[in-house]
Amino acid sequence: MLLDFAIFSPLDDPSSVIKLRTCAAGDGSNSQTAPLSSSVPSAGKRAIKDTFSDTSCITASGSEVDLEMLVSSSESTVPSTHLDSALSALEQYMSSSTHCQTKFLVGYSQGVVVAIHSGDAIDNGRTIPSIMNQVKSHLDSASPSNAIAELCGDDRNADYTFGIAIDTTGDLASVQKAIASWSNGTCFSTGQPTAKLSGVKIFEAPLIPLSHGNSTKRSARSHKHTHGNGLTVEQIEKFNDKTTWGWNGCKSLAAGINICLSTGTPPLPAPVSNALCGPLKPGTAAPKKGQSLADLNPCPLNSCCDIWGQCGITPDYCMAEKGLTGNPGTAPPKKNGCVSNCGIDIKNNSDKPTEFIKIAYYESWNWDRPCLNYRAINLGGTTYTHAHWGFATLDNSYNVVVNDTYKQLEDFLSLPNKKILSFGGWGYSTDPKTFESLRTAMNPANVDKFVANIASYLKKGWDGVDIDWEYPGAPDIPGIPLGLKTDGPNYLNFLQKLCKAVGTSKSISIAAPASYWYLKAFPIADMAKVVDYIVYMTYDLHGQWDYKNIWAQDGCSSGNCVRSHVNLTETTYALAMITRAGVAASKINVGVASYGRSFGLTSRHACEKSLSDSGFHIMGPKSGATPGNCTQTAGYISNAEIEEVMDLNTTGAGVDYIYDKASDSDTLFYGNNWVAYMSDTTKKSRIAHYQGLNFGGTVDWAVDLQQFTDDDLDPEGDDDLPDTTPLSACSATYSTFEDLDAHASSIPQHCVAQYTITTLRAFLTETLNNYTTLLSDGYDKKFGIYSKAVAGSASQSLLGFIDDHGNDYATCIVAETSICCKACNDDKKSDSYCDYCFDGKCYHECNVLGCTNKRDDVQPSQELIVKTANESEPCPPNYSKRGYGPDNPYEQTVYWTWKNSSGFFADLELNTGIPKSKTKMGNYDRMNSCAPSAKAGDDCWSIGMYYNMPLINGYSASDVANPKEVVGKGLDKIKGLPTQIDQVLTALQLNGYLGDDMELIDSLSLPILMLASATENMGTVVQIADKITEEERKAFIAAFLSAIFLIVPVIGEVVGSVAELTDIGTVMALLGAAGNSAVDIYTVVDDPKNAPLAIFDLILAPLAIADIATITKVANIRRGMKESDIAKLGDPVKRRTDIIDKVKGVCRPDLE
Repeated sequence: MLLDFAIFSPLDDPSSVIKLRTCAAGDGSNSQTAPLSSSVPSAGKRAIKDTFSDTSCITASGSEVDLEMLVSSSESTVPSTHLDSALSALEQYMSSSTHCQTKFLVGYSQGVVVAIHSGDAIDNGRTIPSIMNQVKSHLDSASPSNAIAELCGDDRNADYTFGIAIDTTGDLASVQKAIASWSNGTCFSTGQPTAKLSGVKIFEAPLIPLSHGNSTKRSARSHKHTHGNGLTVEQIEKFNDKTTWGWNGCKSLAAGINICLSTGTPPLPAPVSNALCGPLKPGTAAPKKGQSLADLNPCPLNSCCDIWGQCGITPDYCMAEKGLTGNPGTAPPKKNGCVSNCGIDIKNNSDKPTEFIKIAYYESWNWDRPCLNYRAINLGGTTYTHAHWGFATLDNSYNVVVNDTYKQLEDFLSLPNKKILSFGGWGYSTDPKTFESLRTAMNPANVDKFVANIASYLKKGWDGVDIDWEYPGAPDIPGIPLGLKTDGPNYLNFLQKLCKAVGTSKSISIAAPASYWYLKAFPIADMAKVVDYIVYMTYDLHGQWDYKNIWAQDGCSSGNCVRSHVNLTETTYALAMITRAGVAASKINVGVASYGRSFGLTSRHACEKSLSDSGFHIMGPKSGATPGNCTQTAGYISNAEIEEVMDLNTTGAGVDYIYDKASDSDTLFYGNNWVAYMSDTTKKSRIAHYQGLNFGGTVDWAVDLQQFTDDDLDPEGDDDLPDTTPLSACSATYSTFEDLDAHASSIPQHCVAQYTITTLRAFLTETLNNYTTLLSDGYDKKFGIYSKAVAGSASQSLLGFIDDHGNDYATCIVAETSICCKACNDDKKSDSYCDYCFDGKCYHECNVLGCTNKRDDVQPSQELIVKTANESEPCPPNYSKRGYGPDNPYEQTVYWTWKNSSGFFADLELNTGIPKSKTKMGNYDRMNSCAPSAKAGDDCWSIGMYYNMPLINGYSASDVANPKEVVGKGLDKIKGLPTQIDQVLTALQLNGYLGDDMELIDSLSLPILMLASATENMGTVVQIADKITEEERKAFIAAFLSAIFLIVPVIGEVVGSVAELTDIGTVMALLGAAGNSAVDIYTVVDDPKNAPLAIFDLILAPLAIADIATITKVANIRRGMKESDIAKLGDPVKRRTDIIDKVKGVCRPDLE
């Protein structure tokens, strides 16, 4: 971003009125967004002022100079790319011949501020690239938090001064001070330079006499103008105070304003390229007689116009406060003021409506949902005066189409309420396949046919028609083209024709958005004269679409805060907007909602502290909120489902209700969700409030979202059921699996689910108690035992890695033992076995007195002649060149030379968790038998040694990765399970569970049995004695790992993705056959598509156990598991699963 400001109005002075003019860096060629022309130096050093800036470019000659740099000692904390971006944007813009008059400019990128001052006598196009090259080169070797590079001194006035100021903390005021100093022709730095840029090529113009200007520039101060124009400060202020637009006095002189230098009529304000209203709007002509500047270019909808020429409806735009001088077009510091249509009070509400109506929308598609269904006939027993059927559509011939798939239309048309047919709706208006329908139907070529078709269809028992086109003229609805300027006028023409066609016997209404952005395309004041009432959609003021939109939420600079979609303050702004636009309050029906807008939170704790806390964000861009069981839409949840959340309180993270007085909204935290909605109590108070303001009524979206009824299942009614004999009571109690197993054959089928779930519930309680105790009291001790065992095996792990991979990183010399070739070939055991044999004598001649080479009288004995030679061979595990000797294991001594030690140690740590810092180089005795008296060079050293290899040095239990966080997360995840199970148990006991009870058993059993097995495995880890066999050590490690592996799916991960388990692979490898049980579990839970992970992910979601659809999904996943995979989860899981299948009477064949 590029920007400029008035140099001598201090940005860090609270009393200054600040005006920043900005543009995107890519808009540099656009003259409307180009900064103002050159700077003006102080009176004392400006002998050649202004002439240069009045020419398009200057004639300059080149010379080499030295620039001094002052670089801070503190380092920047922001990436260097942001500084590069700001420097490059400035260089590109100011080096262009299009902008050679620009002598001061600021670049901003992600908190980095860079400012350039280039005196009027300096040729930007040739000088700036030369200086920038050296500045960038110097900064490449350092990352200072701020820096100054300047060309200045007593021999240079402001026209010949150049400077670059850099601040990586985003402090605009600091670079402003530097620019102000250079504009005055003085150096900014007072300390000793830390660097010098030598031989920099600059291009400067010769001295030229002074000329004058008549408008303020960014570096202008009043005393400069007075000195240059023969005026005093007092005269300038007298000419401008109270009259000139935008004049805040000399002390707060803004950039780019037109001022008076004599008495007379104040000039038109200088245009601002992005101004939308008021006299700042480009192309504005002088006001006519009797018209003030403030009357020019009013905002759409009679909304407020602020001093910057922007339209809005909130206090930021609408408070008519002037600056200290009282001039038009000014405001106090840090305020935006208001110049026309000011105020946020509701207008046009002096007359009461003839009837305060209450409208309810009926979602005719509500039977598409799995639950929360509502029959149309039930509307007849409500207090609603009007019932809107949502929604009718059109065919290609503009005929009316009403979808009555669920046979509710006949009942709807029999209601005593006013029956209104609503067309369109959000989906129909914005779907790429249908968005053109209403626009095309209202086109002048088709509108008469459309009107006639509606008028004809209304005769079928309808009391009126409602048009919900969302929205004509909309410029930014995703997925469809921009709206047309003709949309609004065509819409009005359609309504006028429809009014004539239906007369007064039928009502006409439209839905209107409570958003300035969308409502401004409606000719709403003229529409209000035609329709009987307006459905004003004062809901959905906020939602997931606000994600990262910093303009959507006051007080939320990140755009990631949660806000109520039914905020009363914002609703009041919207009501003021439409009534100020010319609509009588008596024609407006204010929206109330029977649903909430919910958000998934990155940190519930931070959000609970403050809804604007910087420590949390809403998840996005897609909603991270938990969908309702019935509405099944993340970010949108019905009041009925919200009440269910509060009633069941089954999320495991707590349900906390808060009435937010500031927004007059009900809010709820549940799990990592936050939702705002209207309770019945809040809705009643809102209705009374709107009635007291003389609005025409309220409109409720939607009646079928309010509460659960007995309408679920069949939309056309319940079948008559025959009388049945009551089932026997399920009064037995089984608290253990052993009890359940013993009575399996005598349990009635209708009690199987209740008894099994009861047993699982008791087992879960015991498991959670053990789990909680483990985490609060026993885990650290258990991990200490495990880590001690792993550390004790570190040497074996290191040796194993070398034996398995050493040849990848080293070259080796092997001490080969050789015998004569004849004897070797007689017993050759491999291709290379005799590669190092020798020809010649095979044996020493020996007797009891010793070995000789000749016979004597003593009976001789034979002994093979053995020689040793060092041979260059592959390293382990490549034994292809090994010679004479045993091969299981190979005994030859190996001398290691490490050709890639860095790669070895990196892979060692990756695969074993052992860092290089915990090793040292040394010699390892594998199986050497040299006596203590052996000397270096003795033949015995050729057997059983590794020379120059890494050895464990200081690797202890503290170096073993600790998965405690995994265990803690697991406990947090499962805390809500017991309460959820209690709810379904109650339903089972009352014969009120609507789902398949066998699916319920299959869904719950595996998660509970895995958790129990995990805590039991952890319980087997006991204190290790000082002396322990390797097999015992491995058993302890395997038990601990098995427990962790069974917990990992609970947190929604696979083993390989958990940082705390990075060394697991090697730990398992050192277990060998002793770790088979842990390895079996690992093979199941490390698969990203593993069934336990999918089961836990579904069953631990908020309200999952109460959701029949979720239970069906989980049961299908469980039933799809192979018996062998169940067995791999450990004997306790398999044994108890078999008991449950026995009780259910299910024989599960192996699915493999």
